[in-house]
Amino acid sequence: MLKILSYNVKGLNAPVKRHSLAAEVLRLKADVVCLQETHFKRLAHPLLRIRNFTTQYHATGPTRARGVSILIRSNVVFQLHRKISDPQGRYLILVCSLNHKTYTLVNVYSPNTEQLSFISGVLNRVSLVATGLLLICGDLNYSIDPLRDVRSPKIPIPTKRSIRQGQKLSDLFSSHGLYDVWCLWHPGDSEFTFHSKVHNMYSRLDYFLLQGSSLPQVLHCEILDITWSDHAPILLTVGEGGEGGAGKFMWRFNDSILSDPGALAEIEQTLKEYFTLNNTPGITPETLWQAHKAVLRGVCLKWASRLNKARQADRLSILSQIHLAAQANSSDPTPAHLKTLLEAQARLSDWNYKALLYSQRRLKTRYYAFRDRPGRLLARCLRPMVANSRISHLVIDSGRRTVYKPLEIGNALAAYYGDLYNLQSDPLLPSSCEDRVDRYLSDLHLPSLTPTQRDGLSSPFTELEIATTIKSLPSHKSPGPDGFTDTYYKNFSALLTPHLLSLFISAAEEGRFPEEMLRTTIVPLPKPGKSPTLCPNFRPISLLNVDVKIYAKILANRVADLLPKLICSDQVGFIRGRQGPHNTKKLIDLIQVIQTHRLPSVLLALDAEKAFDRVDWMFLRKVLKFGFPVSVLQSIFALYASPTASVLTAGFLSDQIRISNGTRQGCPLSPLLYALVIEPLAQRIRQDDGVAGIMVGPTTYKIGLFADDILLTLTEPTESLPRLGEILTEYSEVSYHKINLPKSQALSINVPSSTRKSLMQHFKFEWREDYLQYLGVKISKSPDQLFDLNYKPFLSHVRQLLFKWKRTSLSWMGRMAAIKMSLLPKLLYYFRTIPIRLPKSYIEEIQSLLNHYVWNGKRPRVPTRLLNLPVRRGGLAMPNIHLYHRAAVLASLAEYFHSPRPPQWTAIEQSFAKQYLITTVMWLTRRQRPPLPELLPLTRWYLHAWDLSRALLLNTTSLSLATPIEVLTHWIADFDCVRWTSRGIGHLHQLISGGNMMTFEMLKQRYKLIRQPPGLRYQIASVIRRPGMCLPPTLPQAPLSPFASFVVKPCTKAKLLSICYEALNVPSLDHIWSFQSAWEGELGIRIPSQAWARAFGLDRGAYRCASLMEVRRKVLYRWYLVPARECHMNKTVSSICWRCLLLKGTMAHVWSDCVALEPLWRGVSGLVEKATGLILPFAPADFLLGISLVRMGKLQRKLFCIITSSTMLLIARRWKQTRVPTVRDVRDMVNNIRDYELMARHIYDFPHPEKDHWTLWDSMLAAECTAAPGSPVQRGS
Repeated sequence: MLKILSYNVKGLNAPVKRHSLAAEVLRLKADVVCLQETHFKRLAHPLLRIRNFTTQYHATGPTRARGVSILIRSNVVFQLHRKISDPQGRYLILVCSLNHKTYTLVNVYSPNTEQLSFISGVLNRVSLVATGLLLICGDLNYSIDPLRDVRSPKIPIPTKRSIRQGQKLSDLFSSHGLYDVWCLWHPGDSEFTFHSKVHNMYSRLDYFLLQGSSLPQVLHCEILDITWSDHAPILLTVGEGGEGGAGKFMWRFNDSILSDPGALAEIEQTLKEYFTLNNTPGITPETLWQAHKAVLRGVCLKWASRLNKARQADRLSILSQIHLAAQANSSDPTPAHLKTLLEAQARLSDWNYKALLYSQRRLKTRYYAFRDRPGRLLARCLRPMVANSRISHLVIDSGRRTVYKPLEIGNALAAYYGDLYNLQSDPLLPSSCEDRVDRYLSDLHLPSLTPTQRDGLSSPFTELEIATTIKSLPSHKSPGPDGFTDTYYKNFSALLTPHLLSLFISAAEEGRFPEEMLRTTIVPLPKPGKSPTLCPNFRPISLLNVDVKIYAKILANRVADLLPKLICSDQVGFIRGRQGPHNTKKLIDLIQVIQTHRLPSVLLALDAEKAFDRVDWMFLRKVLKFGFPVSVLQSIFALYASPTASVLTAGFLSDQIRISNGTRQGCPLSPLLYALVIEPLAQRIRQDDGVAGIMVGPTTYKIGLFADDILLTLTEPTESLPRLGEILTEYSEVSYHKINLPKSQALSINVPSSTRKSLMQHFKFEWREDYLQYLGVKISKSPDQLFDLNYKPFLSHVRQLLFKWKRTSLSWMGRMAAIKMSLLPKLLYYFRTIPIRLPKSYIEEIQSLLNHYVWNGKRPRVPTRLLNLPVRRGGLAMPNIHLYHRAAVLASLAEYFHSPRPPQWTAIEQSFAKQYLITTVMWLTRRQRPPLPELLPLTRWYLHAWDLSRALLLNTTSLSLATPIEVLTHWIADFDCVRWTSRGIGHLHQLISGGNMMTFEMLKQRYKLIRQPPGLRYQIASVIRRPGMCLPPTLPQAPLSPFASFVVKPCTKAKLLSICYEALNVPSLDHIWSFQSAWEGELGIRIPSQAWARAFGLDRGAYRCASLMEVRRKVLYRWYLVPARECHMNKTVSSICWRCLLLKGTMAHVWSDCVALEPLWRGVSGLVEKATGLILPFAPADFLLGISLVRMGKLQRKLFCIITSSTMLLIARRWKQTRVPTVRDVRDMVNNIRDYELMARHIYDFPHPEKDHWTLWDSMLAAECTAAPGSPVQRGS
């Protein structure tokens, strides 16, 4: 059925009325809402945001009068055919499809004069376009039957003229075959839709009109109570038949009920009682677990309903009073009855206003906590509006048939995915048999696990593993078909973990989960740039049950630790310690080798069609047998024991489909399993001599993989490509793997044109001329083109992005946050994947664009170099593009130190250094390095960047103690470093103890070092004591820097780029910024660097509000244009303070010394004393800058920051105003901040600090209340 609401709202420009409308619409569960008298002005009306009503059409006039709107609920399948709107905002006509039935919706707001002529004109217009079910609704501003539909104590009998006009209107409707629906459904009843409070007159002016043929479809029509508008809403229910109209929302666990202590306690108690009573030997863990979900659903539904009724109890009581009062007043319109009705309506208005205030407070809390900070709120502000993803129709059966209904669309998609996930039933595909798979795998040299590794992998599940996995679940993800969210598991982890353990152990032993647990909901999302009318053009997003994801995540964590030992290093996708840039850097190096040696080569990027979805389970099982124990195989394939899926479209679930191939989409284990499945193909290519690769040193490089993205670097293409085709065909026959040849890219390098033409005829790849698209970047045949193909287009992208962002209202710090969140990651990806030398002008141009955006096109007021510094050093962490680029290059160089197996590109570059190790020669100065003429360009660039940044990375200008011991071979003749490294001595710091070189006896005792040649220790000691080396003659060396610590102890989890950037992004020693010297000059004090450092970190952890952070920084930086500064820019501006009109308006004067501000700061000082318990007389250095607050505790410091930052924000908001904030204003703002902080913790589940600084503020308020008993002290007074 379809619920249609008609409502004259008497203006929606006031927020409280829009809020009341939203509550009314959601309460009535209307599907289509027709509004009259919205008072929206053309091109200037507010947004009408009602949850789930994203489709809206408005007819507006030139002024804030009239106006009609039609709103469509999102779960209604809607398609617009034609729209006609009145330029004066009197009517709106939509010819459309609602749930696949054609309607002509006419929403009318008639003038209060010449109604007959107006309505006649509208009906004539409608008759020209009417299609399907014609439905006319709205405010006609006239009663058809005044004798029945008008009641007034002042005009008891309608005039003959009004009766004749009503009859004419009735005749007009009859001539068009229209019927008054409410009148037909309520013969003899008298109800009214309009109440004039001035005249206490009731009338029925609002109607639903339908043609006679459509009346049988009407299920109900009712006039509701007149509440916050002077008109009553009318609700019409129309039956649709068929498949039930609009779709239904799936049940999901309501996370909000956990905020209620009663609900939380009952759920906990229910869980305890359920598992205590039912955890008996006769009930299997699977049954126990699945049944608990049914029990919990009932409890959750009960509490959701109870809390909703509790929230609405007062409103429902008031509505009941309005209903009774309206009945009494309409039947007997007396002043007493009118007074009762008006009082009830006033109470409803108060309730709506309070509800609006609460909603606004929640909204303000959200903006307080997240505005202008990296996060979802900022991301939504920056990204463009997403088009509606609803599927209007699908073309199926090779274009012969089109389906429109959601259930038919879902079944069509389910049939498509059913064919994809059940390839064994495809007669066109060869059926794989176990013998063929066994023969295929037996010829491959695949590694296997050691007994120790196998034992660790097959060890029993533990409660600690489950609890840790639950804690690591990503928040706010959509649940699976059972509806239970990650929040449910996180909140009740202690109660659920033991039973999850029993369930997982049972499933692993039996090799299967219950079929209900393995059900999946597929949500199809249209692929960008493709027609959303064909099944292959949708990306299926699978929603798995959270309990199954926990199980899979535990297995994934175990398997992930072992994959680097099972998967060759040329596979970099989803393998710990490996990244996509490893393959792009390897490819750039190989292209350089090809060009240097003029090798005829072909680069081939294979496009695998539905690679993850086509995995054959039998082939997967055979591959896993090579390295995994049987128990682990059984545990993994418990996830593949008869899984099913249904497609969800517009609230309708399709028929279930069985799944018999493919890795589970959305499963944490899937990418790891795919890496194992594709490894036999990669190994076949590696060990087949018929496929020729690029020989560099002793190694041949043929293939690079990132999951299913396969890139081949082949030589001898006339022989290699045919053999490659045979290998791919052979692999396809045993695994269902399929290569999409037309989408596979080929790039020939140094191949004669005749040979290239022949290859193009025989191999139907997408042959490229200049470059390949790989992992989001363009790899050219010449390294010199990498900049033009990648970095130049990115510069244009930056310009376009910043231009779009200009339309978004963000603060100064918000614009910096936008750059760090959205633009910097994209830029760093290019820096890491293509770490080439960039022109200085290019980096400067990007930095200039970012600076221009941050300052909104205006002149910068703070030096860029200062903003680039970390917050703890006085900056705001504004990205320094030059340093980020160099840090990315240095991070690449640091990857040489990865152990035990560095990326393959390092081996390629190392081979051109001949007998010298890159990790050794880099520690030598340029003069000390041996000549290396054959180094690849990237290696030279890495070493050049290292030479420029070495002192900053190592935190020393001398030779670092992190220097490898092998470097001594360049300074000491015949030094045998193998004897030292074999004993575990890898770096010079291992030879130092207490600032001195260890004696040989100490070295022998610690490292079991055998006797060395006489005098060797003294040679080493003289080297590291030499001027400019590790140790000065007397003083010990400082601790190792973070970069040096990584060199000494490499870790694949180390964030190399961050380590390098932080090392480079440091100010010069004892640098004094202009704002520091200016403050010292105005305040007449000398501020040491330690005091400035405390000031920079003063507000750390005090609040979440970006506005408070920003105002404190702006004051610190002297950002504001005070009169003493502005007068130099504008001669018409006086240098005298605008408040006192007495003294020069310097920064210190305008913010603190002005006599007009003296009462404020004196009061704030007293407030700080009362709140923190510390006597702190006002001083600008303390209150504005936070310079000398050494004696303050942590909680006192935070509260002091909140009070002073609030004061500064209030002063800034009244900039160039003579009116000065008061202490009461400061208290009110601090109280608001406290409320926002506590509400943010409650709503967004922020962690509660062990010691809360707000307890000091609450104690102060409590003491004030105690000090004045009998006289209530309001908050903020």
